[in-house]
Amino acid sequence: MRSLVFKTAWQLNSSFKNFSEALKHAWAIIKLKYKMLKGVVEFAYKKVDGSIRTAVGTLHAPHVNYEFKGQPSSNKTMAYFDLEQGSFRSFKIENLIY
Repeated sequence: MRSLVFKTAWQLNSSFKNFSEALKHAWAIIKLKYKMLKGVVEFAYKKVDGSIRTAVGTLHAPHVNYEFKGQPSSNKTMAYFDLEQGSFRSFKIENLIY
């Protein structure tokens, strides 16, 4: 798991002032993903237009009654099943608000 955090931090490094901030953000992304794999999580992120979106999402199979037909999320975005909208959504990982 530590190597995944460091890979994510290096990927985010250019979006932050220093590697320490990128590492902190990478930990937040990984923790969010693991929480969503276990159940429902409320979180927030900044949308492309600059507005803040509070979401209730999951990656836990019993809550997801949907067949994913699109592109899988890249290493720069995070896809989740939005329980309020009833469909998959994604956001840029550097835009997570924690």
